[in-house]
Amino acid sequence: QTGGLLDVQHDMESLAIYDANYWKALFDQRVGKTSWPYGSGVWSKKEWVLPQIPDDDIVSMFEGNSNLFWAERFGKETLGMSDLWVKQCGNSHTGSFKDLGMTALVSQVNHMRKRGMPIVGVGCASTGDTSAALSAYCAAADIPSIVFLPSNKISMAQLVQPVANNSLVLSMDTDFDGCMRLIREVTAELPIYLANSLNSLRLEGQKTAAIEILQQFDWQVPEWVIIPGGNLGNVYAFYKGFA
Repeated sequence: QTGGLLDVQHDMESLAIYDANYWKALFDQRVGKTSWPYGSGVWSKKEWVLPQIPDDDIVSMFEGNSNLFWAERFGKETLGMSDLWVKQCGNSHTGSFKDLGMTALVSQVNHMRKRGMPIVGVGCASTGDTSAALSAYCAAADIPSIVFLPSNKISMAQLVQPVANNSLVLSMDTDFDGCMRLIREVTAELPIYLANSLNSLRLEGQKTAAIEILQQFDWQVPEWVIIPGGNLGNVYAFYKGFA
């Protein structure tokens, strides 16, 4: 009602019934499996993402489980770092880390629609990656999607994905902020679910990349993590994952 940001809160007392060794063993045994939905790097941590969603409502392309690449030579010769690793979150279905968050958001929308909530589609403003991820996951769930894009400001590789996934693509004579204002007005007036990073469900999926890094380091915490920033959603997501 106030227009402020929301956050997802978990029942930490219930999660704390099981100790850290239990969770580490559970998450480790799910890695790389094909059993639904745990083969996903996101849904292998389902209890920490959306614990109450039925498995049949989850929309997943087994995202996550991306490579942690040891950039030894680059680290030493270019940056003077002795042990540099690069988490390749872009090795994903649509080519960006946005898939990690979009599987959580679209799964929840799918769940709500199955329960009879009058959501006719999902919308976003984007300069490329968000629209690609949204359109792919909505197509997988047969949910209509609408994307507002600033005209002549996204690459052909990014544009072709929502078009190919049958999204309603609107090219707007404005910048991203203008598209964002428009989609917020549309989702406020119509039963269209907003998928931009204002929606905290996406951070629940994105935080699993931090947990995955810990797994790949045999549950040892790295000394530093460098995160590229746009609206800094991933900074908070990684905080949630490491916390």
